[in-house]
Amino acid sequence: MTVKALCEKYSLKFQTVYKKISHHRDKELAGHITKDKGESLELDEFAVDFLLPTHVKVMQAIEECEGIARENAELQDKLESAEIIAEQTDKQLSKALADNEKLLAEIDRLKSDLSERNKEINELSEKFETERHTSEQKICELEKHISELNEDNRLLTERLEAVPKFFRKNQ
Repeated sequence: MTVKALCEKYSLKFQTVYKKISHHRDKELAGHITKDKGESLELDEFAVDFLLPTHVKVMQAIEECEGIARENAELQDKLESAEIIAEQTDKQLSKALADNEKLLAEIDRLKSDLSERNKEINELSEKFETERHTSEQKICELEKHISELNEDNRLLTERLEAVPKFFRKNQ
C-alpha cells in the first residue's frame, strides 16, 4: 500500500504520516518501506499497522469485536436451533423406542398366541387322524358285515327259489 492510499483510506494527513516515517525509518520501520518508481513509498502490512494512529487501531479492534460479536450471536442462534432440533429428535427417538418396545411386546404376544394355535392345530390334527383311522376301521368292519349280509341274503334267496312255489306262503 502506498502512503497516499494509506492517508486516503484512513483519513490521515500526509504530513503526520511522513513525520512518523522519518522518525522511525531506520529503527522500527527498517525493511518495511520501499521506494516505488515515482518516488512514492510502498508500505508492507507491518508498516501500515505501525503508522496507523491508536484511535484507528482502536476503531479497527472495535469493528473486529463487533464482527466477532455478530458471528457469536449467529452461532448462538444456530446452537439454539440445533438444541431445539436435538430435543425434538430426542423426543421422537424416545417415542420411537417406546413404540418399538410396544411392538416387540406385541410380537412376543403374537408369537406366543401363534405357538398356542399351532399346538391346538397339532392336537386337533392328531385327534382327526385318530378319528379318521377309527372311522376307516369302522367302515371296513361295516363293509365286511354288509358283504356277509349280502352273502347271507344271496344264500337265502337261492334257498327260497329252491323251494317250490307251492309251499311258499303269501304267493
